[in-house]
Amino acid sequence: MTEWILKASQLKDPIVEAADRAEALPAKINWLLLGCALQQGINLAQLQKFLFELQKEIKDVAELPAPTEALVSSVISKCKLRDWSLVSQAAGIIWSVGRFARIRQSRLDLWAKNHCPSDLWRECSEIFFMGKHSPLRPKILLFLHRLVSFSAMGAGALPPLPASAGAKRWLIQTNIYDRDETPKEKLRAVNSLYKELFPKNPALACHALQFFAEPVDENSYFCQRIFPCELCPVSGICHKATP
Repeated sequence: MTEWILKASQLKDPIVEAADRAEALPAKINWLLLGCALQQGINLAQLQKFLFELQKEIKDVAELPAPTEALVSSVISKCKLRDWSLVSQAAGIIWSVGRFARIRQSRLDLWAKNHCPSDLWRECSEIFFMGKHSPLRPKILLFLHRLVSFSAMGAGALPPLPASAGAKRWLIQTNIYDRDETPKEKLRAVNSLYKELFPKNPALACHALQFFAEPVDENSYFCQRIFPCELCPVSGICHKATP
């Protein structure tokens, strides 16, 4: 397992990779925030493609005028994402992320340096659809832990690592997952798993498990589709990655 985690750790996070295409640091962080806000009901490969296509139309999420609903719908159609659960909210989320950045003078790099992680966590909850249905704000956890790829944050400890896509499946397969636990208890269990799998750097285990298919029900799995099965670094472990 250690060898596999090290191998998977060499793979760049698809959302980080999309954000890194922007020219300036503030724009990179804006794209990163947008990618995290949109990560719902869509696999990483599809989300990355959507961000790539949107970047052909706009350079910075914070730019005005904001992309129209028609433009966003056109990109969704081009990416064949008509069944995406956020189709009707995508344009609003993009506007909300852009407004969030503009209110902070479009310098989220300075905003991050001047605020501790707990303050960043609270402020990100202002963004439309940024995990408001969960007390743990999982999309914000994803953003904060991805943010370290681009920018330093103010003093203070980072929150717990987010639940990678495959962490739940791992816990279920090892009979550790408890459906009756509270969200906070489940997050503690996930973080304990990361430490157990890779004590030296639990964040690497978290990163690696995002490429592991998570269960939808007893017979199907939500695969991230980063690679064809024969090229996927988890194919030797993930026998049911393809539904």
